[in-house]
This record gives sequence, C-alpha cells and structure tokens, in this order.
Amino acid sequence: MLPLLRLIVTDISLSHRELSERRSTLRRMLRGHQGKSKFQVYDQEIAEVQDELKSQTANLEAYIEELERLGVILRSAHDGIIDFPTVIDDQSAFFSWQMEQPDICDFHWASESSAERRPLATLESD
Repeated sequence: MLPLLRLIVTDISLSHRELSERRSTLRRMLRGHQGKSKFQVYDQEIAEVQDELKSQTANLEAYIEELERLGVILRSAHDGIIDFPTVIDDQSAFFSWQMEQPDICDFHWASESSAERRPLATLESD
C-alpha cells in the first residue's frame, strides 16, 4: 500500500503548498484592493483566484478522504506525515510514515502526538 500512499501524500503536500501560496497571494490582492476604485480592474482576477482556491480546496479534501478510506490518518499535509492505527503490547498506537522515508520506520503511542514519534527499533530494546 505504501507506493499508493506515496503518490497520494505527494499530491496532498504539493496541493497544500500551492493552496497556501494562492491564499497568501489573494490576501495581498485584497489588502491592496480594499475598495479603491483604481484597483477595480483586479476584481475579475480576484474572483478567478477565489474560484481556483475553491477548486483546489475540493481536490485536497478528496485526496484526504481517499487516505481515510484506506484507513490512514493525515497528520501533516505540509510535511506529508501519515499515521496507521495499530496496537502494540495491548496499547493503542500509530505507525508513522513521512513521504521522504523509504518505509515505515517510526511509531508513537495514541496518547502522544505524531511529533513524539520514535524509531520502531526502540520497541525491540524495550
């Protein structure tokens, strides 16, 4: 399943970054516009950017729903981090994977955030 997840998460990460950039551009356009008549020529461009944002947001949500159907949880769209629910030693946990990793190498307990993930190898030493 990891090759499929790699494709989906890469698309999510790229979409998320593009969306963030477009939102920032739109904010700058709107700040400059602020009802000034000399900027009304940009009204159409602003409307187009808003429509593109809606479309990109819908695409991003579809990617996230696809991950959820596969039973994984997106933890960071920007960094491409996903979690796989699991049970380790009768405790709820998550295997974690980040899109640059060749394989699933980390885990964290369900009571912890994905920022607290640690190498799977530490389980063997416990």
